[in-house]
Amino acid sequence: MTMRHLLRMLAPGTWLLAIAMLGLSALGQTARADGVPGAATAVPSLEDQLMADDYTHVATRRGLHVDVMVMEGQTFRCMTFDRRNLFQSCMHKAQPMQLALEYTRGLLAGLRFLPEPPRRILLVGLGGGSIPKVIMAHFPHTALDVVELDAAVVQVARTWFDFQPNEQVAVHAMDARVFVRQKIRQGQHYDLILLDAFDHDYVPEHLLTVEFLQQVRQLLAPGGVVAANTFSRGRLQPHEEATWQAVFPHLLRAQRRMNDILYAAPHALHANTDDPLLDALTGPWPHYQPVPVPPSHARALTDQWSPTNILRQAD
Repeated sequence: MTMRHLLRMLAPGTWLLAIAMLGLSALGQTARADGVPGAATAVPSLEDQLMADDYTHVATRRGLHVDVMVMEGQTFRCMTFDRRNLFQSCMHKAQPMQLALEYTRGLLAGLRFLPEPPRRILLVGLGGGSIPKVIMAHFPHTALDVVELDAAVVQVARTWFDFQPNEQVAVHAMDARVFVRQKIRQGQHYDLILLDAFDHDYVPEHLLTVEFLQQVRQLLAPGGVVAANTFSRGRLQPHEEATWQAVFPHLLRAQRRMNDILYAAPHALHANTDDPLLDALTGPWPHYQPVPVPPSHARALTDQWSPTNILRQAD
């Protein structure tokens, strides 16, 4: 994005914050200069159109933990949690079943590592309900549990983002760690676990520790995979990677614009690269191939030691 383009987007009638955030996202479009496999490339995406839209603030729903704001554009509608953060979720108003943000496509691409269609999926973090809508449309025999901490997010997703769960989807408005412990006691298992829980800043500290990931691993069915959305950089990133590697011996990372997707499992990960449906839903696999995460020698984050905010602020 050029400075001239950015200045044009800051014209009257736009919401300054939203456009500034989209400008930051545009920086993630360019391929990495170091040529690392799996880096972002100039692949056509709805996110290209999203960054060119103009947005106004049309609604706010105050929740117990976050204020959920709705941003209306000519083509897209987006959800954000506060005036500093990137968009949590976006919907193409004329194509509400499409995944508009690349990180959502990256999370769903975890399906490529499964040996067979999933029987049960767990999604932590609802946002606007983009991923559940796709699962309902294309995987009607898959049971989906969705865990969302703040009921206000669920209400906004239903009211503004066409999220209408059917009988295959169960939405749980509760803390993810409480839910995970309950399902462990019940003996429940999932073929795919998607971690996309964010507050107004980053992943909540108690959902980014060795102890939590150990509990998540207990929920995996044989052959199951975890996919997690992340955008840690600088001092936090090696600690985050060490945390994952303390629990999962196999860890891959794929870049999706400004976000990275981690794929983790107790077993070696082998992707199904020939799947036309997943190509259409998540993008052609050759453009987004993940790479192994090198061993991290940093200290892992635990329930007793988790200075996530300090590490992020130090950059």
